[in-house]
Amino acid sequence: METYRASRRFTIIMFLLTAASICFAFVHSAMPADMSDDESRGVVELFAWLFNALGIDMLTADAIIRKLAHFTEFSVIGAMLTSCSYAFDRPRPHRFYAQVLLAGLVTAVIDETIQLGSQGRAGAVVDVIIDFGGVLFGGLVMLAAYSIYRRIRGIKR
Repeated sequence: METYRASRRFTIIMFLLTAASICFAFVHSAMPADMSDDESRGVVELFAWLFNALGIDMLTADAIIRKLAHFTEFSVIGAMLTSCSYAFDRPRPHRFYAQVLLAGLVTAVIDETIQLGSQGRAGAVVDVIIDFGGVLFGGLVMLAAYSIYRRIRGIKR
């Protein structure tokens, strides 16, 4: 069975971006609680008008922002991991989707484990689930994008 790989440049760039995305997540997980709280508070204050309009108190808003940050961060990681699979088989990157999901799950577990060693932080199973949901979502978005791209470019299976 013949595969159609992406260019070497694309492959290298995708692997570097994927590694950078994972490092970004790990660095944020290693932050002490007070630094993490400051980041979250800044985002909550930015959207305070929205939370107030929706009748959401600031404590709940902070929790929402934190969970959305997890989901968004891991959506990017899922998209990057899927782009790596595209680099190996452009017509059928979905062939590697199980590996993408496994790599995303392992990354989520490591990310939460890092938090266990960070001052004032705690790892949570619910965050692993949210992270994995982000990987699933980001991966599916990229599979759809690559499918559309293949149709536009006329790349056959």
